[in-house]
Amino acid sequence: MTKSESQNKKGKGGRKPKFDYTSEEFLSLVESYAKKGFTDGEIAHAIGIEPETFCRKKREFSQLSQTLSRARCAINSLVRAKFLAMALGGIKTKNTTIRKLRDRDGNLTGEEEVQTVEGELAPNLSAQMTWLYHYDEDWRRIERKQDEDADIPTDINHGISIDSWIKDKLK
Repeated sequence: MTKSESQNKKGKGGRKPKFDYTSEEFLSLVESYAKKGFTDGEIAHAIGIEPETFCRKKREFSQLSQTLSRARCAINSLVRAKFLAMALGGIKTKNTTIRKLRDRDGNLTGEEEVQTVEGELAPNLSAQMTWLYHYDEDWRRIERKQDEDADIPTDINHGISIDSWIKDKLK
């Protein structure tokens, strides 16, 4: 048998891959790391492969890329919801106490009383501005206009100082 015939009988050749990149077990593992906020490089190191290999496998296996995308969409929506809640403020439960009830003789009745302590959170103006900048086109336009106006030096008594404006622009 010639060398080329023996190679054809063996198949593709090379090593067996370390992972089945389309298996539910592998994709579930990758998804769990992505939902924890890991970057692609961190995921690769966590599962024991080189980041370059992981990047190549993402291009090769669409299921892997889709799993990462789905996991990151889920975490992004959770973060967005928390950010909006922080921007709006509201009521926060500080602690919850469960107390076992006793009868007149001091014996436990099996019933419980739940007591919660709540506090009010003030709205976060910085978070509100950030949210509006990213999600409201009118707000973004107003903010950009204010930034442009801040670049123009003014003299309180005479309006714009042309000399200082020209010097600032030539720097």
